[in-house]
Amino acid sequence: MMQESEVSLYLHAEFLPNIRQTTLYVSLPGTAAFKDIHPDVQLSQSRKAVTVSLPSPFQDTTETIKLPARVSDASRRALQTRIKPTPKANGGPFEFSFRMQVDANDEALAPRDELIDDFVPWTADKMSASTRIRCRKCEQHLLRSSTSDNIGDEDDDSVQSWAWKDLPSGNWAEMMDFWHCHKPDTHEGHGKDEKESALRIEDQTAQTKGYGADSQVVAIPGTVLIDVATFLLAESDCSGLVKVNDEERKSSTEFFAARTLHCTKCRSIIGMEDPIAKGWRLLKANVSLNIKQDLDTEAGWETHSAEVIVAAQLLELIERESARRFVVHCGQKSGLLLWVFNPDMRYSNSNPGHSVMAQQAMKVFFQETDDVDELLHPEIGNPSPLSVEELELPTMIFEATWTALRDSNLILPTSARKFNEWQVGLLSRYSRGSA
Repeated sequence: MMQESEVSLYLHAEFLPNIRQTTLYVSLPGTAAFKDIHPDVQLSQSRKAVTVSLPSPFQDTTETIKLPARVSDASRRALQTRIKPTPKANGGPFEFSFRMQVDANDEALAPRDELIDDFVPWTADKMSASTRIRCRKCEQHLLRSSTSDNIGDEDDDSVQSWAWKDLPSGNWAEMMDFWHCHKPDTHEGHGKDEKESALRIEDQTAQTKGYGADSQVVAIPGTVLIDVATFLLAESDCSGLVKVNDEERKSSTEFFAARTLHCTKCRSIIGMEDPIAKGWRLLKANVSLNIKQDLDTEAGWETHSAEVIVAAQLLELIERESARRFVVHCGQKSGLLLWVFNPDMRYSNSNPGHSVMAQQAMKVFFQETDDVDELLHPEIGNPSPLSVEELELPTMIFEATWTALRDSNLILPTSARKFNEWQVGLLSRYSRGSA
């Protein structure tokens, strides 16, 4: 007989906002000993957690998780209903699922536009003049001191005060071009010379303020410009970074190798050169920041994973382009086709690597594609069956995202890992409420 210590009880709960319910999955080992076992599910007094236990002879096996939303008191009856387990596939575990109605006053039912805001980590309003950036791997500082004679002396106490500014959204330039070409004529009734003079002044003002038809974003010394995935700095403001040399460039398989920036200490890839913006872009996923203004302890530094940054990029594209399907690649022939099924999902589970608290993520359907170009640029007469947007990533960010999707697929209940030809995964996403 199976020993009690060998019994595994796995719980997973998902909040389904469209139908205002939370689904609880309970998985038992797929052996004959559990064929007729029915778990006992108890809802906590606060209705924010459940505890699952097994009957004899496995009465010592219990598991508790927090629910992603408070459920109604009527859910207690639903949890006591005896249901048949989902038929196991290929010797998989026995699975039970329970649907619970979410409490009508729970904050999880707030309007969706409120829930999707603030998904970008490290925006300008979180920074201060003394915020610093360092290599995530070896902790070498990457912002140059303005007072140190030795440009490599990043520990100097007297350092430059930095200005931090958020860059506009990705469709900013397109909107400005549209406005410049189609703006209404506000100079009717003026003489020709007066009208031309007013237009010249208006165009000069537009260029100065950055919304002219031919304006573009460029790096500014002393200022860190922030977009969803990178920090844009002037080369003169960076320290501890080196551009890849010709020999490394030829031997590298990294698509961005022609403009890759490496940490001089550990040789990790930190970012890439941006000739158009006349600056260097540091990848948020490859650095750490001292947001808490505490340079002396590790508690003052924070990082964000590649999947969180990529999730923010996808959310920005969803908001800007109203797209849900994406071809994600790193410049190679193959890549991933993603379908963002739910951009703001709450879930919790009893996986040892996860917090006992509810997590926020994107539910993503994904599949590999052998030919990225075929999806992005179908041949004439052979239209693409999907409307997709493109997201090109550095190789290491793409690989980390691919790994995150595969790993998250394995923590889902067996019955929830596939949807038709798609695999199902989760990408952790950022929200200020959890930061």
